[in-house]
Amino acid sequence: MKKLLYAVLAMAISFTSCSDDNGVDTVVTNGGTLQGGPFTFLVGDGVEDKVTGIQIGGNVVGANKSFVITDEAGEILGLPKDLAELEAQNFDGAGEGLCFIWYIAYETGLEGLEVGKKASDLKGNFDLSESIEINRVLSAKLTLDLTGLENLGDDFKYEGWVIVDGSPVSTGVFSVDDAGMLSQSSFYIAKSQLDEATKFVLSIEPTVDPDPAPADTKLLAGDFAGASASVSSTNLVGDFSSSTGKYILATPTDTDMTNELSGVWFLDNPMAPVAGLDLPTLPAGWKYEGWVVIGGTPVSTGTFTDPAMADDNAATSPYKGTDNNGPAYPGEDYVMGMAAGVSFPTDLRGATVVISVEPSPDNSAAPFTLKPLAHMVPSTATNGMVLTMGDGPVKDISGTVSR
Repeated sequence: MKKLLYAVLAMAISFTSCSDDNGVDTVVTNGGTLQGGPFTFLVGDGVEDKVTGIQIGGNVVGANKSFVITDEAGEILGLPKDLAELEAQNFDGAGEGLCFIWYIAYETGLEGLEVGKKASDLKGNFDLSESIEINRVLSAKLTLDLTGLENLGDDFKYEGWVIVDGSPVSTGVFSVDDAGMLSQSSFYIAKSQLDEATKFVLSIEPTVDPDPAPADTKLLAGDFAGASASVSSTNLVGDFSSSTGKYILATPTDTDMTNELSGVWFLDNPMAPVAGLDLPTLPAGWKYEGWVVIGGTPVSTGTFTDPAMADDNAATSPYKGTDNNGPAYPGEDYVMGMAAGVSFPTDLRGATVVISVEPSPDNSAAPFTLKPLAHMVPSTATNGMVLTMGDGPVKDISGTVSR
């Protein structure tokens, strides 16, 4: 269609311009060149769609000049007289389809340069530049109804994706405030893509993100069934419905036997230790982290991916003793330094022990929303006593996405 339009206009120029029956030298008009674009606009979303950055080049010759906007068939849709008027045009309400911007230079007497007429019917001495294409893509609305999301701070944002033909298409980014309110819950994307989408995915992305693809840290997912998708972290991060946990109080990283209530280790049977946590394997982009909430402030025991191996800070913790790194399981000794306004060692009875699921990389020193296991250390706890954790406050984040 575009090639046909060029051919028709070229014929019109060659047959109607630069003619003079009196032998007088005729001005050879030149429409010059247009630089900029092409443009693709999502129309119908209520957001103004305006062209920018267009420049006129070349040796423009003609007593009169104007921009010309045509549709695919060459019908004249608009005649902005200059760049300012062209850049003020809002294409959002024009509906879907292709249109073209041209620059015309012409001598007085040109016929047919009117909105509603065909550019191919122009008669007179004129010349048209090459065109700039505008592709107007019809949009459709996607609405998110999600609860349980937390404020990620300034360095990270949530980003939605729909899966179309197996490939992710971004639906846009948003943040969440401290009250759990989304900064934006409705998004417009190409209707053709939204109609074909089979799944919705929510990821956590850096605010300054050089990678257009989704990060590994994907939080929610769900398949579309008709006009909606039920999304859940269980579908993507892990199913924690049957997770269990056991731990003991002990301080194996030093030889002081008077501070045994100042350490927590996620193991069972201290005489012949085995892993105390039964947790699903996490996908890329996530890690587990242990916590002890002391006086209302969570203090990390370290991050880990395998409950049967030492956590990531086993050898570098600022709180552990200096005699060794402790058993090969997640845990922490609080026998040196201080945290949460408490000097170590301390007595952890009455504190709350928590297992959370954290984004990796992590945007915050505080626990993430997902906390599948938790337990308050009883006042009767003793050194080496095996204690059983219960359900944590949040095992799943869920919601609905509608199109």
